[in-house]
Amino acid sequence: MFHCDLERSSFPPAELRRMCPQQRARYLAYQQPTEQVKAWTAASRKRCAQLRKAEASRSEAQLRPLEDPEERRGRSLISGQLKAAEANRRLCSRRRSYQAARSEEIRMMITCQSSAQAAIRLELLLPAAERRTHSVDWLDRTQRQRVEEIMEDDKGLTLIRRS
Repeated sequence: MFHCDLERSSFPPAELRRMCPQQRARYLAYQQPTEQVKAWTAASRKRCAQLRKAEASRSEAQLRPLEDPEERRGRSLISGQLKAAEANRRLCSRRRSYQAARSEEIRMMITCQSSAQAAIRLELLLPAAERRTHSVDWLDRTQRQRVEEIMEDDKGLTLIRRS
């Protein structure tokens, strides 16, 4: 087994070539890089710096377009509406998953009851699914106000008509 703390000179090049790639990499990781490797590293850093400068100048040019404030306001309004719709969709999705988990839990409790009578009693007390009644309002706003006015009249003065 080779140790990493040994000097490079302790291994002749022929013995380095006989090492498996992992051992050679471990051994060479602690050695100073050669002049050729240093030159490659410097050239790579220089290219990266040039690419970063070019990217920064390109992004600055894109950030400074001449745009109409009205157009910007319209875009922000649309993005706000999209964000609100996405939040509403997430909320509905979470509500549905909560209701599904709740109904599954109640169904499991009902099936685990010791007797059919206890299961029926629990089912009546805890309905598995929320029952929604869809009531349609057939009255418009003025008709609704008129009905409320009639209902609030204790003395019946709104219904009595004198000719």
